[in-house]
Amino acid sequence: MASNSKPHQACIDEDRISGLPDEVLCHILSFLYTITAVKTCVLSHRWKNLWASVPNLKLLICSPKSDSTCSPGFVDRVLSSRGSSRIHRFHLNLYGAHKYFSHVDEWICTAITRNVVELHLLLFPNPWQRYELPSTLFMCKTLVILKLMLQFDIVAIPPNSDCFPNLKFLHVSVCFPDADSMKKLFSCCPALEDLIIDGNVEKIPGEADSVLRLNVSAPKLKILQISLMGSWMRNVSITVNAPQLETLDLMENFFATYSLKNAKSLSKAKVDVQVYRRYHADPGIDYAHRTHRLFAGIINVKSLSLAAPILTNPCLEFQGPLPKFYNLNHLEVRLKTCSSWKSLTKLLEISPNLENLVFENNIECHADHDKNDQWCQPETLPICLFSSLKTVCVRGFRWHSDEMEAVKYMLKHGEALNKVTVYARNISAEKQMEWQQEFVDFPRVSKTCQIELVQLIDRGF
Repeated sequence: MASNSKPHQACIDEDRISGLPDEVLCHILSFLYTITAVKTCVLSHRWKNLWASVPNLKLLICSPKSDSTCSPGFVDRVLSSRGSSRIHRFHLNLYGAHKYFSHVDEWICTAITRNVVELHLLLFPNPWQRYELPSTLFMCKTLVILKLMLQFDIVAIPPNSDCFPNLKFLHVSVCFPDADSMKKLFSCCPALEDLIIDGNVEKIPGEADSVLRLNVSAPKLKILQISLMGSWMRNVSITVNAPQLETLDLMENFFATYSLKNAKSLSKAKVDVQVYRRYHADPGIDYAHRTHRLFAGIINVKSLSLAAPILTNPCLEFQGPLPKFYNLNHLEVRLKTCSSWKSLTKLLEISPNLENLVFENNIECHADHDKNDQWCQPETLPICLFSSLKTVCVRGFRWHSDEMEAVKYMLKHGEALNKVTVYARNISAEKQMEWQQEFVDFPRVSKTCQIELVQLIDRGF
């Protein structure tokens, strides 16, 4: 019995982790907060100085004490203990500890002198405390990835036009943004390929409305994602000059003024704009003008995802016809109001070469809603229906009469249709067979068109 227990005991006592190569151990430690990685030095002689070779530093400084929180003195000791070793990723979270902000410049500059490649700065000072990012940050030649989370009076103003020489990815989250910073921050990025701008653009309580202008100028930019929210309407203007832009993703609960220049390479766009009248006055003619300007900028896209309310404004018709999307072959429309049906017909009319249509029904209407808000077939048959439309996919089907009529219309006139797929809400097997038969019996001009009814068990799709 004893002889059998020795190999088992040896297996238990064996330290397999410490036997791994330094490179592997450092990689494991790089996922930890630095203060936790430093604590591993007490494990054994093998681990004593291993943490100092970890290329990534992740530092958290905040008022509430936690296991991951460190002090400015700890950060200073960590940076000095590493000597001149390179820092690949420097991640600094500083929450509300205003007295510690005097150290931030020195820490950022140290990371820059150590040839930092990836820099994450989440800076949350106390309200109304002003802090300006050091100018050396914008001149760093090794920086490739930069993530900034800026709140209140964090100021980021590039010193000149020769900034971010090798920066390829930039993610900026803002809250009560500084207007001057936002106007200049994105206007000098010669190597930038991927840009994310998100956050809250509310005005500061008690202050007058201000103008927020974003000027994005990046000759190599391929992906642009903008997600801005605000409960007060601000005068927000966004100009984009990106000749190689391929993907554009916009989400707002107001509607900024967009000006897209040289967007000839743009092939994919997603637009989700929700104007809540609880916070904003009726957008009226100005809203319609912004819609036309935006559509003119994305006219070359091949794939478009659109929240239908953007086209429900009655003033659109007074701005003249919407531009036609001759290159568009894939369209996704999210219906969110009863009048969204009008948006669907408009989009069919301006997409003469459309091949794939997806529309998702999220409409919640009362039984007595206005007849003008129901499905109404276009006055003239859209070109795409009898020439190019091959597939139709309906998500969130609720068995409303509007939905049935829309599907009937497309089956009746879709000469090029190959398949219609309907994802229906939870129904019994018996009811599913009944509705399946009704779909099959719909008149179809295309003899090769197949109809598939798919039951959704869960409410979300």
